[in-house]
Amino acid sequence: MKCVLGSGSCLQYSSAILADCQDSSITSKILLGQKTGFFAEYYLKLKDQAGANCESDIAKLATCKSDEERVAYVEKLPWVQAGDANLVVNQEFAGKNAALAAEIKERATAAFKAKKWLEAMMLYTRSYVALPSENVAEIRIVLANRSATLYHMQKYQECLIDIKRALDLEYPKDLIYKLYERQARCYMALKDYPHTIASFKKCITAMDDSTLSSDKRAKLNLDAMTMIKMLQHDPRTAKQEAKQLKQKIALDQAKPVKLEDEFVSPLVRIDSNRQEGRFARAAADVRAGDELLVERPFVSVLLEKYAKTHCENCFVRTVVPVACPRCADVLYCSEQCREEAAKKYHKYECGIVPIIWRSGASINNHIALRILASRPLDYFLNLKTTIDEVLTPEQLVSLPKDDFRRVAQLERHQGERQPSNFFQHVLMARFLTQCLRAGGYFGSEPKPEQVSVICSLVLRCLQFIQFNTHEVAELHKFSSSGQEKSIFIGGAIYPTLALFNHSCDPGVVRYFRGTTIHINSVRPIEAGLPINENYGPMYTQDERSDRQARLKELYWFECSCDACIDNWPKFDDLPRDVIRFRCDAPNNCSAVIEVPPSCNDFMVKCVTCGEITNILKGLKVMQDTEMMTRTAKRLYETGEYSKALSKFTDLIRIMYEVLAPPFPDFCETQQHLKDCFLNLGNVYTLD
Repeated sequence: MKCVLGSGSCLQYSSAILADCQDSSITSKILLGQKTGFFAEYYLKLKDQAGANCESDIAKLATCKSDEERVAYVEKLPWVQAGDANLVVNQEFAGKNAALAAEIKERATAAFKAKKWLEAMMLYTRSYVALPSENVAEIRIVLANRSATLYHMQKYQECLIDIKRALDLEYPKDLIYKLYERQARCYMALKDYPHTIASFKKCITAMDDSTLSSDKRAKLNLDAMTMIKMLQHDPRTAKQEAKQLKQKIALDQAKPVKLEDEFVSPLVRIDSNRQEGRFARAAADVRAGDELLVERPFVSVLLEKYAKTHCENCFVRTVVPVACPRCADVLYCSEQCREEAAKKYHKYECGIVPIIWRSGASINNHIALRILASRPLDYFLNLKTTIDEVLTPEQLVSLPKDDFRRVAQLERHQGERQPSNFFQHVLMARFLTQCLRAGGYFGSEPKPEQVSVICSLVLRCLQFIQFNTHEVAELHKFSSSGQEKSIFIGGAIYPTLALFNHSCDPGVVRYFRGTTIHINSVRPIEAGLPINENYGPMYTQDERSDRQARLKELYWFECSCDACIDNWPKFDDLPRDVIRFRCDAPNNCSAVIEVPPSCNDFMVKCVTCGEITNILKGLKVMQDTEMMTRTAKRLYETGEYSKALSKFTDLIRIMYEVLAPPFPDFCETQQHLKDCFLNLGNVYTLD
């Protein structure tokens, strides 16, 4: 029951009646497969072909006891077998087109000449991505041209990366001096003097192969020698050279997001009981701001919308992407990410991704496919017999990070699914298995029994993904207006975080660095109490009835958090005419004492325990926090997020000690705290 995706359903079909299409010819197959959202049409045509037997045949799925039985049953339905002719999956590489790449390159060159640097850079990237891998001569020229636009955009480090790529592809000898001169100018701008000298020396040597006139060659040679001599006498050059020998940092190589060490705080204990299932509990007192979890995804999938701006593998936004040699559907921030993706999953998804996008399948479906594509066939065949062995929470979290059982045993709500729900999921599992087959996952001669096993595992994935997928977000900022908005760029499965339960008043915030998720507390949590995150509905934004309805629809449970039990008002409706003090009686009374700001009596009797509470301390806290809040906001507005975070954390701790949520000041401080954390993760400034 863990998820924060906007849609909890993996499979969403149109209820509209579509035109009948019984033709199963090759032309019909191509037309259906080429349509946007074709899987919904396939589903509706399938049910139409089934006729009167449809509902009764689907209802018999209720007798199946396992995913293997469900897949086998649906496979044998004659009308499903007949409908398979309408859903043919083949690899597509239409995006690789030399003629298209040449046309785009001409537009890029025109933009370059007009000094439209950003437009030129983007067009050169599109041209590069469209070039087939065998067109090496064209690829190196386009990369060199892109480096020129980057130089004019003053993106010197990115320029160096493209220069190196063009050089590695054996850029023409008669023109190579241009790259070395540009390389030297970039290093000069970055104040890297040893590399500036080395590049100017290469430029001088490379001019021997150029077709430059003697006058131009002499001028360029003089300029280069002048710079070399000047920098050789600069005392900073020797210091930098000594430092570089130790560090060996390469500025001309693209690097993916640095992999962070995974971390589960000793403050977190995974527990379980019949009522709550598996959930996270505080093993000791948790303070506001404590880091509780750092986790890399089991798998992650980028949304189609960001496939041309972000790395498919690590989700970092990239200015100088590298392309897949075979397809034009995905990009990578670096050669390293491209190699990692190719080894793990992209070798089976290459040429298949457009079909998945066009089918109308949600990102949840793509995640299911990638879970299987990320490990070889034999791995799952060997693991099959142990997948359903019951594991304790301790055993589950101690499994190797890439062990399929870490996700396979997440909540699926099998007992609550209707036959129609299973049927839709089986159809999608069969389609995704066809995609794997077309991508070569089963080898040249797929064995039916192996295909059936994988299809049943895809079906299992679709079920647990429905309740356990998290958004991967990027904070979009507008510097001119100061506006910020968290944007959903992809989805991922985090096996440990998936064990945290929901609250409409969550105790944690999550933010991302690449695809790695960070979980930090946003208020104190006493030892023994649950550590809850949020699946979407928040009490500050949504009415209880709306939250309950949404959670029931998407995640199939009724929320019983404090905000729901006590029906806390939304933020805009929180009363401003009362202050909520905690009873400080020595008998550990947990009552809340509500007092109007105009109250002149500092000694207030608790109606629950009958003891007297001195609210003077709480009133003083409110006065002190006003100045602290102004200081914290000023730090945030000037971009000093770490310092602002420290201030807001202190504010939360001080408030929580004497005042009881919900109240406006506390909610606002929590939001500021969350904003600080978000600014430490994936951030993109749009203007």
